[in-house]
Amino acid sequence: MHLLAEDIENIGHIISARYFTDQGWRFTDLKQSRNKIIEAYETVNEQYSKYPYMSKDWYVENSVQKSYLPTTRWENLDILAHFLQNWPDQFDFILKINAQTSLCIVKTKHTVLTTEQENAIENARKTGYNVYVFKAYVPDIIDFELEEVMGGISGRGVFKFHHLTDHI
Repeated sequence: MHLLAEDIENIGHIISARYFTDQGWRFTDLKQSRNKIIEAYETVNEQYSKYPYMSKDWYVENSVQKSYLPTTRWENLDILAHFLQNWPDQFDFILKINAQTSLCIVKTKHTVLTTEQENAIENARKTGYNVYVFKAYVPDIIDFELEEVMGGISGRGVFKFHHLTDHI
């Protein structure tokens, strides 16, 4: 079966997340959480404006959204939220490796960095983020088998297997 470019990109995304997990790195998937990070930033700002007797760091540390926030410090969240607003959809992950926050772009063999991504990388580095490009080599064609199990309700039926990998 020939994979579509979108499928290849999604598989690359899955492979990179698996790699980060295997490394024991804390990461945030920006495809799922970019808007949540910006909303958390706005929520902390609103809470602080209503109740300024608590520090902004306290609001970040105790945020309901803290499960996907890569920081517990207001200053870092402020920088990150503004960066993500200025460079939306350019990065795929935020990585937390040791104490360093990094950004990551996932690429496959069919994709190259766009000019916009190159500019985003340059700005990320100026902002103090490490940047990684995770390259996943996903094949264009993938084999599979489809097996049909024939039989009665009792489970005593005859099993009939069809291997449908030829010319799919």
